[in-house]
Amino acid sequence: MYEQFFGLTEKPFSIQPDPSFLYWGRTHRLAYAMLEYGVLNHAGISVITGEVGCGKTTLIHRLLDQLSQTHTVALLSNIQEGRGDLLSWVLMGFGQSFAGKSHVELFAELQSFFISEYAKNRRVVLVIDEAQNLSADMLEELRMLSNINAGKDQLLQLILVGQPQLKGLLNKPELLQLAQRIGADFHLTPLNKEEVHAYIETRLAIAGCRRRIFTDRAMDFISEQSKGVPRVINIIADTALVYAFSAEELVVGVETIRNVVRDKMEFGVFGIASDDMAAAPLKPEEDTGMDAFADVSGTDKNEDSPKDPYAARLDESVSETAPRPAPKKPAPAKKSQADSEPQTELSVAVRADRDDKKAPRAKDTGVDQEQSEAGERRRQDMEASALTGVIVTAETRGVSPEAAIRSAGDGRAIVFVCDPANTEARDIATRSGAIIAECAQSGGSTPGRLRNAGYRQLKKIAQHIEYVQFLDAGNALGPDWIPAAEKFMARRPEVSMIEGRATRQHTLSKERDAGSGGGGEAEVLDGEDAFVRAEAFEQAGGFRGDLPVKEMADLSVRLRKRGGRVWLLPAVMTLARPRPRSFGGWWRAKMREGYGNAFAAALHGAPPERLGVSQTFLAVGLGFLFPFVIIGLALALFALAPALYPQANPIAPSLGVLAIGVLIYSLMVLASLAAGKSESGGLAGAMGRVFQATPAFIGACRFWLGKRTYR
Repeated sequence: MYEQFFGLTEKPFSIQPDPSFLYWGRTHRLAYAMLEYGVLNHAGISVITGEVGCGKTTLIHRLLDQLSQTHTVALLSNIQEGRGDLLSWVLMGFGQSFAGKSHVELFAELQSFFISEYAKNRRVVLVIDEAQNLSADMLEELRMLSNINAGKDQLLQLILVGQPQLKGLLNKPELLQLAQRIGADFHLTPLNKEEVHAYIETRLAIAGCRRRIFTDRAMDFISEQSKGVPRVINIIADTALVYAFSAEELVVGVETIRNVVRDKMEFGVFGIASDDMAAAPLKPEEDTGMDAFADVSGTDKNEDSPKDPYAARLDESVSETAPRPAPKKPAPAKKSQADSEPQTELSVAVRADRDDKKAPRAKDTGVDQEQSEAGERRRQDMEASALTGVIVTAETRGVSPEAAIRSAGDGRAIVFVCDPANTEARDIATRSGAIIAECAQSGGSTPGRLRNAGYRQLKKIAQHIEYVQFLDAGNALGPDWIPAAEKFMARRPEVSMIEGRATRQHTLSKERDAGSGGGGEAEVLDGEDAFVRAEAFEQAGGFRGDLPVKEMADLSVRLRKRGGRVWLLPAVMTLARPRPRSFGGWWRAKMREGYGNAFAAALHGAPPERLGVSQTFLAVGLGFLFPFVIIGLALALFALAPALYPQANPIAPSLGVLAIGVLIYSLMVLASLAAGKSESGGLAGAMGRVFQATPAFIGACRFWLGKRTYR
């Protein structure tokens, strides 16, 4: 009913046991390991216990799926004392006849079945669910069945699954012999809060969800009210999706969960094995509306705790329909005798770098002084409240960072980082108003180390930032990019990294320009610039410092492996200035690209990323194999023609082969020209695209020959 609304392919929270939706929590992994151990090592009896709804039956169904090809398995779920002879139940479970037979005949039939399966080299496994309903006599009879063997091999493996009462039943003195035969046992416990988050997100992902639906606070409340019991989590989450669907809310917040729990308590059946469960009372809130991103600190609005000063600003960018509280300005720092203006750590650092470059300030008295102070206070408030910091990186010399720094806008924390020896770029960045980050290494800093150093400096001067824009010094940000990126990231908390379009193709970027294509989820982001969620960046450990190339692609892969998503937006992110390039510059750039693709294939060439694999194969094929075959064949014909055809001109067949090669290359150039894929347009660009495989192959060889740095 709500699947299409939330973009799901099926219901994610069905209470029916479904092995395809199994979440591998810590205790579930251990329990399944014990079950596998018991089966594979021929333990006579295995026991799994757990509270109602903890996933015991789902585990058993998963085990049955794994054993169906190698074992003969019977699952019995409704045996109770007084409901028929136990042997009849067992024979029925294995599909054998049992009607009208005495107890002795039933035992003989069962023993004969076990022996016949053993002769087929198939193990017999009997699984009894809800085993706490068995009587002591029935358990003792099961022990007798487990005595059937063929030499040293047991013919029957028994798995008992039940609620905690089963443990007490097995500990009775009269069942001592049965208890001593238990070779593997485990007790399933409910999920903790972190596991509840992962459980909900896992089931949604399996059901085809491509975004985040439940907020963190909503999942915290589900964890509290369900006590970590998976079946109850399913009940609450499924009902919450129905409530959100009926209210046309794309995100399920904590208030929706409160309403579900309250209604279940007052009007329905909740299914909690406790009498003290109750939803927290609903309290009126000052800032109503969707709670998905209004409180980035993670604290509940109903708690008497400090609220994040940037929550209202972030909420403004997310919800256009909810009431919008005015942004709260951070309290100014204490005044000192040296300076009576309110200061922040960022504004102090910025002023220290700008004082010697700025024009003299207004007079100390009068209206001009008051206006100057008011303007400075407004700038400080903007710097302290901006959600995005910008890190501008100059990897090579000869590029001025001024345009990149000024494109970030005023009132935003901007950090510039480059090789310490690049004093010219540092001076330009200082005059442009950026804070300079110190990089420990000179002459050998990788792009990842430079960006990590910039991030450390950024967090020192602006600890509150939510997002980071990494920008190459040779590019400039689009005028509307950061507001659009902030709005998208606020609405999509599952996205960790995004990249927009560029006005021209970069050497190491994906081929897209300001007028091509749309956005969407991506496997890998492989550009020079990116917009990253600060929390996700820190959790991933930042950039790898040992990579000379492809550090952005590597980061996006690691973010995806941690559960984040990476996205391409249709908005223009960078305005790249045209750089005239000689043939030598083009050749070196393509060598670097080939080196980077080979490096990426070595790092993340396996599925699903397969990063750099196709590009490397293309470089090897067009840059080496094809010309090698053409030239080799021409030389071979030139050498063999006199022996095979003494009267023929030996040059003619060789020239014919070379002509075929030239024709094939010409057709590829024409195809590239017709497709409009050339870098710079025209015939020269099309030729560059076709023949770039040769320097790319040479660059790949540099990597394969052991060169792990690239300059």
